[in-house]
Amino acid sequence: MAAARFQLYRPADSGVTWRFLSANNRSLGQSAIVFPTVEACVHSVDELRERLIDSTTTMSRDAKLWSWRLRLEGCVLAVSSRSYHRRIQAQYACRSFLELVELAPTVGRAPVEQF
Repeated sequence: MAAARFQLYRPADSGVTWRFLSANNRSLGQSAIVFPTVEACVHSVDELRERLIDSTTTMSRDAKLWSWRLRLEGCVLAVSSRSYHRRIQAQYACRSFLELVELAPTVGRAPVEQF
């Protein structure tokens, strides 16, 4: 049975980043930045998981759509993978992200996908 998980990937041959996928392969959230190495990206995921309880979330509205951001000590660690028409939808998606990240397996030396 599939489970929510982190996926590492290389966007346009520049560094490595991550996204968090639900069990049905929908992207729930992603890194706010691109990392220079796989090791730095994995470290970021580990830090996110270890310090999730210390993080804060914010909702923002751009034009007519809502999104969420996860911050730790003033730095944005994760952002929503998509925008939502309603604030409540963004809040629900953020809550799902937080709950599933806590339960997700560690990344380890996951393969890096090419996109």
